[in-house]
Amino acid sequence: MAEDRIKSKLRRPASIESSVSMRTKPSRVEKHSPMASLLMPHIIVGQSFRKYRPHGLQHMRMPGHLDWKNVRKNFEKQSTFHGISHAANAKGRWRYFWYTAFSICLLALAIQIFFLFTKYRQFGKTVDLDLKFENAPFPSITICNLNPYKRSAIQSNPNTKAMMEAYTRRLGSGDKAEGIAAALSATGGLHAKVRRAKRKAKGKPRLRDRRYHQAFAQCLCDIEPLTGDRKGSCFAAFKGKIEIDTNSTAGLMNLHTSRCLCQLDTVSKTMWPCFPYSSWKEKLCSECVDNTGHCPMRFYKGNELYENIKDQVDLCLCHKEYNHCVSTRDDGVIIEIDPNDELGSLDIGKKVANQLTAREEILAQTTTTEAPAVTQALGFEELTDDIAITSQAQENIMFAVGEMSENAKEGMSYELDELILKCSFNQKDCQMDRDFTLHYDNTFGNCYTFNYNRTAEVASHRAGANYGLRVLLYANVSEYLPTTEAVGFRITVHDKHIVPFPDAFGYSAPTGFMSSFGVRMKQFIRLEPPYGHCEHGGEDSKTYAYQGFQYSVEACHRSCAQKVIVETCGCADPMYPIAEMFGNETKPCQAVNMDQRECLRNTTLYLGELYSKGKEAVIPDCNCHQPCKEINYEVTYSSARWPSGSAKVMECLPGDFMCLEKYRKNAAMVQIFYEELNYETMQESPAYTLTSMLADLGGLTGLWIGASVVSLLEIFSLAVFAYKSYAHKKRKNSASAQSHHSTTRASRASLNTLHKSSTTQSVKLSVNDIRSIRSLHSNHSSKSKQSILIEDLPAAIQEQSDDEEQSTESSRTNGSCRYLAPGEDLPCLCKYHADGSIKVMKALCPVHGYMVRRNYDYSVSNSEEEEVEDEVHLEPEPFYTAPYEHRKK
Repeated sequence: MAEDRIKSKLRRPASIESSVSMRTKPSRVEKHSPMASLLMPHIIVGQSFRKYRPHGLQHMRMPGHLDWKNVRKNFEKQSTFHGISHAANAKGRWRYFWYTAFSICLLALAIQIFFLFTKYRQFGKTVDLDLKFENAPFPSITICNLNPYKRSAIQSNPNTKAMMEAYTRRLGSGDKAEGIAAALSATGGLHAKVRRAKRKAKGKPRLRDRRYHQAFAQCLCDIEPLTGDRKGSCFAAFKGKIEIDTNSTAGLMNLHTSRCLCQLDTVSKTMWPCFPYSSWKEKLCSECVDNTGHCPMRFYKGNELYENIKDQVDLCLCHKEYNHCVSTRDDGVIIEIDPNDELGSLDIGKKVANQLTAREEILAQTTTTEAPAVTQALGFEELTDDIAITSQAQENIMFAVGEMSENAKEGMSYELDELILKCSFNQKDCQMDRDFTLHYDNTFGNCYTFNYNRTAEVASHRAGANYGLRVLLYANVSEYLPTTEAVGFRITVHDKHIVPFPDAFGYSAPTGFMSSFGVRMKQFIRLEPPYGHCEHGGEDSKTYAYQGFQYSVEACHRSCAQKVIVETCGCADPMYPIAEMFGNETKPCQAVNMDQRECLRNTTLYLGELYSKGKEAVIPDCNCHQPCKEINYEVTYSSARWPSGSAKVMECLPGDFMCLEKYRKNAAMVQIFYEELNYETMQESPAYTLTSMLADLGGLTGLWIGASVVSLLEIFSLAVFAYKSYAHKKRKNSASAQSHHSTTRASRASLNTLHKSSTTQSVKLSVNDIRSIRSLHSNHSSKSKQSILIEDLPAAIQEQSDDEEQSTESSRTNGSCRYLAPGEDLPCLCKYHADGSIKVMKALCPVHGYMVRRNYDYSVSNSEEEEVEDEVHLEPEPFYTAPYEHRKK
C-alpha cells in the first residue's frame, strides 16, 4: 500500500510532457541527495519555469550571489556601533528611532572631525622657556677699533690718499651755506613780525674799513675738571703778551687747546673776546656802528627775503655771554690768525687777499683734478651736510681699500699688540698669540677674536666681572682718520661657529671709561616644517659667501645681496666677501667708476625694498630661513670713568695726571663676563600633534556613536567579504557562460532519449553514467555540502509497474514524480531504518521540512566524501512520504 501511495504521488499528468524544454531558476536542495544526482542531467534551466516553481524556492539564490539582507542583519547583530546594535534588536518605530538618532550623531561627528582636522592642519606650536642650571660655554669676543685704518697707512697709498684729499676739498670748498645764511636761503624768509621800521635806506654804503674784524685763532680755554665746562673766555695764541696765571700748576693743567672765533681789534692789536666757534650764533643785526664793525644786539625780525634786505641789514656773529656782535665782511672772509703772526705788523688787506687767492686755487684744483664723472661717482655731488659727506667719504675709503689684496688690506690696519695692551681671563694671563686670531672686517679693518678655537671648550669658573675676559685696549688717536667721528672700540659677543658682524651686532666702548658687558646665553631650538620654517644647514650653498662659518640669517642676506649685485652690475660690493661660485674673475666695484657705483646704489635700494616688503623669496636660490638650532647672547652694558687716578696704569704711577691723561684719551678698559652661569632655552614644540588628534577623535567617536578601532575593522571586514562574494559571482558567471552551450546540448540529447523510452519502459542508468553526468554539472554545485541545484526538470515519465521497478536494479532509483502545482509545499520523501529513523532524505526536502516540524530525526548521507559507498545507489529501497508505520511481516 505504501508503494502505491508513493507511485500516486510521483505520477505526473500528461500535460507536463510538453514542458520538457521549459527552464527554471536553480533551486537549493540537498547536494548529495540521490534524487538530485539523477535529475541533474534531465532538467533544463529556463525563465519560463518560474510559474511552475514551488513556493518554497522563492528565497533561493545563485551560488556566489551577495545576499544584502542577510549580510545587513548579520552586521547589525554583530556591530559594536551603539545605535546600529540597538536598531537590530528593536522593532517597528523604535527601529527607525535608533537609525535616526545614529544618523544625527554621525552627522555631528563628521562636523567635529572636520574642525578637528582643520585644527591639526594649522600646525600650531608653543614655545617652552626653560632655565638650565648648567655651566654655559663662554662666547667668542671680537674686538675692533672704531678707526678702521691708520692715517699713516692711508697717506702712503695713492688711491686712498686721493679719497682723503677729495673729502678735504669737499669740506673746504666753501660752496655750502651754514648757519643763518643756509636757513634764509632754504626757507625763503624770516617768520617773525617786523617790530620796528627799517633803519637804513636802500643803497646805503657798506662798512669796509673798520676797527673790528672776525678772526679764527688757536686758543687756550680754562676747563672745569669735574664738569668739563668752560670758565670765561679763552686766550688767543699769537705773538704778544697774554695775561695767564702761570704760577699755579693746577691752572696750567686745566687749560685745553681749541679753535676759537675772536674779535680782532686793529687799533689795540689784541684779540678779545675769544670763544669756541660753536658757541657763536649767526644773526641779522638791524643796526651796526659805522666804521667799527661792532653791532649792538638788536636784531631784524621781519618776514622779508634776505636777498631783498641784504642792503638794509648786516650779517653778524654774536655771543650772548658778553652781549657782543661782530659784523661779517661783505666778501664773507673770516681772517685766519696763525700763532706765529704778530698783530702789530699784521696787514689785514693782504691777509684777506691771500685767503681769497687760496680759495680760488682750491676750487680750480678741484675742477682740474676731479672730472665731473669722478665727482658723481664719489657721491659728493648732491650732499651738503657734513655728516652725510663724512659717511660717503668712509664708504669711498672702503672701496679704495677693497681693490687691494688681502695682505695689503691687513697692513692698512692695526696689529694685535697695537690694539690690545693687557688681557686676563679667569684671573689668569692670556696668551695673546694662542687666544686671539685675526678677523678682517670690511667696515672696521683688523679685528681680533677671543675664544675662536671650536675644538676647545672655554668656560668661566664663576659669574662676575673678575672671572670673565678683561682687556686694556689702546686707540692711538694720533692715527685716527678725519672721517672717523668717534674714539673707542667695537665689541661683538657671538657664537664661535657663526660670522661676527661688528657693524650690525656690535657695541661701542668709548675711551676714558671702563665698559662692562654682562652676558646671558639663550639657546633657540625651532621646529621644522610643517610646524615651523627652520631648516638645517645652508652653509654648503654655492652662493654662501662666508666660507668656514656656519649658516646665519644675516650672512645669508648679505650673500644674496652680493649675488644680485654681481649678476646685475658685473662687479662685487667690497663691503661683502666674494663667494667661490663667482670665481677669481669677479672684481670689486671701483670707487671712481661712475657706472658701477650708480648700479650698486640702485641695486642696494632695490634689495632694501624687497626686504622691507618681505619679498626676499623672489631672489633665485636665496631663501634665507631660520636655523633650527641657534645660540644668541643677550648683553647688558654699563660704564664708569677710567682711570681713577689712584691706580697704576701701564707706566703711569698713581697721581701722575699728565701720564694718566694720555690713557684717558686713548685707552679703555673692557670686561666681558657672565651675569649668571645658567642659561635659557626656548624650544618650540607642536601645540597639537597627531597623537592628540587621534585621542580627541577616539573620544568624539565614543561620545557620539560609541565606536572604536574594532568598529572600523568590522567595516573593513564587511567590505572585504562583499568584494570576495562579488568577485566569486563574476568568476562563476563567466565559467557558467563558457560551459552552458556544451551542457545544454548534452542535456537535450539525454532528455530526448528518456522521453522516447519512458512510455514503455523505465529509465536505466548505470553508476558510471550517473558519475559522468554529475561531473558534467559540477559547475552548478554550491559551496554547501548539504545542497545541490536542480537545473532541469525531467519530462513526464509514465508510472512503472512493481515488477518492472524491481527488475531494473541498474537504475537504483525512481525516475517518476507527481505534478506540483504552483505554491504547493514540497513533499518530504525519505527512507527509514527498521527502527523508524530516517535513513536517507529526498533532495527536494528542505532542511526545515515537515519531518523537523514533526519532531522526527533525519540524516543525510555524505556521498561527496564516500561516493562509492553511497547507500542511494547500492540499495534500491523505495521512498516514503508518510510517517513510519510498522510493517507486518
